[in-house]
Amino acid sequence: MAIQTQLNYNASNVINQIVMDELYMNNNNQQHALFNQQSFLDALMEKQRQEIDQFIRTQSERLRYALREQRRQETETLLRQMEAKALVLMTRKEEEMSRALSKNMELEDLLRRMEAENQTWQRMARESEATVATLSSTLEQVKERAVTCCKDEGSCCGGGDDSVPGKRMSGSCLNCGSNGETRVLFLPCRHLCCCTECEAGLIVCPICSSPKKNRIEAITF
Repeated sequence: MAIQTQLNYNASNVINQIVMDELYMNNNNQQHALFNQQSFLDALMEKQRQEIDQFIRTQSERLRYALREQRRQETETLLRQMEAKALVLMTRKEEEMSRALSKNMELEDLLRRMEAENQTWQRMARESEATVATLSSTLEQVKERAVTCCKDEGSCCGGGDDSVPGKRMSGSCLNCGSNGETRVLFLPCRHLCCCTECEAGLIVCPICSSPKKNRIEAITF
């Protein structure tokens, strides 16, 4: 009976030991499994963290590239607009310079024409002054001849006719030789040489034979 009891006790101890060993092994396996699971989770989290960091870096690089490309396009657009405005301004300035140059040339041409006209008017004024002086001298000569003729013949009508008072003989026409008034002055020689009736048929001066370019009818008193 004691042996049986001892055997039962030993068997119970063995069973308990087996159970304890089994429990210990199960506990170790569970701990190992938990450790492996925690390691797997840590590794998975680390991988996800790395993937997130890589995604953030990739997105940041893409964003920087997009911003850089946008700035480049905006800069190019701004430069094109500035170039277009500058081209328009340069075109306007060139047109203004061309108009100013054309206006300056017109003013210079007008100035040259005015200077030429001024010289022409001055020349004409000198010629007119000379003509007036010549006419004055000729008229004085005609007056002196008329006075001399009146003194010599005692009449102002060329034949003792007192019916027309105030009329004086101014010399004979060098073309027809009549005693009519010599009233036509030839130009440019300025000779007072014929009467009005003969002047139309003369092309040269009866005194110097110079070609007649113009004529002036003198009025004597």
